[in-house]
Amino acid sequence: MARDMLTVCLPPTDPADVPHALAAAMAPFWNDAEIPSGGVWQGEWQWWHVFGGDGADGLAVRAGYEADPRLARNPLWSDGSPRPPQPAERCDGGPRGLLDPDRDRAPAADTAGADWDGWAAFSADFEPALSASVMMAQASDRSAGWAAAFFEQPVIRAVAALRASSEQAPRWARMQDPVAYYAGNREQHVRRKVSRILPTNVLLTLDGEWLDGTCTSSDPNALVGHRYFDFADRYLDALAEDDLMVRIRFKS
Repeated sequence: MARDMLTVCLPPTDPADVPHALAAAMAPFWNDAEIPSGGVWQGEWQWWHVFGGDGADGLAVRAGYEADPRLARNPLWSDGSPRPPQPAERCDGGPRGLLDPDRDRAPAADTAGADWDGWAAFSADFEPALSASVMMAQASDRSAGWAAAFFEQPVIRAVAALRASSEQAPRWARMQDPVAYYAGNREQHVRRKVSRILPTNVLLTLDGEWLDGTCTSSDPNALVGHRYFDFADRYLDALAEDDLMVRIRFKS
């Protein structure tokens, strides 16, 4: 059994009614919920509690709204014991218009862009390389030969040497497969990183759809991995200002 994070989306709701609204939204996905006639079992959780993260991991509050009573701040753990108070500028959830995800997106975008620039400048001095996954797919017998060939590529050897020679090697040099990690252009790489700032691994939409981005699928269009995070990030941004997003932690 695993613990994970979920973002629940709710229509405009009075602060006093949020606990009931969350319980109602989560009820169909309780592992032991009664299955309606003709329905399908949707069990996803054993227990849950409101939890947006500790300290700086909570959702960023828009400046000037730190004391707004519409913000969700759970003072307790799931066992009822006190939880350390969050900083005023962080919360567990609230109306979308009171939150400021760009406060966390901006530094993430700067870091991702600088990483991509570093790798692009370094790799430009070498012949183009293939990622490990591409080389494995192209291997005729799927033996270990493709792995040796991957690590023998000049740029991969140079990255490995840089990583081994310096404990202060840049982030891009610490990637085992930078070809795959920095695939695509700069904008695409930054987008992949920034789209993971606001969403959690699981999203419960306003329509009551449970979307799990950690699932695996052979369908190239399935909402998993980056496709999920890109969708979830845009979905949360598109909520009306009075719609709520509340992060919770649950045990499956």
